[in-house]
Amino acid sequence: MRLPISLLAAVALLLWTQPSRAAEDSSPGEVKARFVIQLLKYVTWPEAGTPAGAPFVVGVVGDDDFAAALSQLAGGKEAQGRAVEVRSLADGANAEGVHLLYLGGRDPASLRQVARDHHGHPVLTVADRFEFPELGGDIGLELVGGRVSFSISRRKSIRGDFVISSKLMRLASEVK
Repeated sequence: MRLPISLLAAVALLLWTQPSRAAEDSSPGEVKARFVIQLLKYVTWPEAGTPAGAPFVVGVVGDDDFAAALSQLAGGKEAQGRAVEVRSLADGANAEGVHLLYLGGRDPASLRQVARDHHGHPVLTVADRFEFPELGGDIGLELVGGRVSFSISRRKSIRGDFVISSKLMRLASEVK
């Protein structure tokens, strides 16, 4: 019996988020970093924002340790046939050329402001707060039992800023 490719991809992502011996030896930042790299494979950005051959750019605000872990994991990896580049940013407002913006250690008011700053732009905003979609962001993460639990807002996907794969939506703990 042959399984549909979409089912196999969903199972692969689920297994990716499950704890393993390697994950048990990993720091929480490394577990989240692996997950963020995987997110790039399940979001499709408009062609205008992703010129042919250009890398996917992940901007990290407020967490230099996470940026370092993400850079190490991203080295040599590709998502959708593109290299992955990681940049540390001073703040979330200046994210020119960034596809995925990760916000670490931010309070709800500043997360809400960054979400407003990127309203209507094809920037996937991700924060280490599960309730981030309630604050206007796109994906909120938290670690539960050594694995990533996440919530997703479909707002930008519905509006056409980018497309979030239905496979990713099915794996989310919460979709808004």
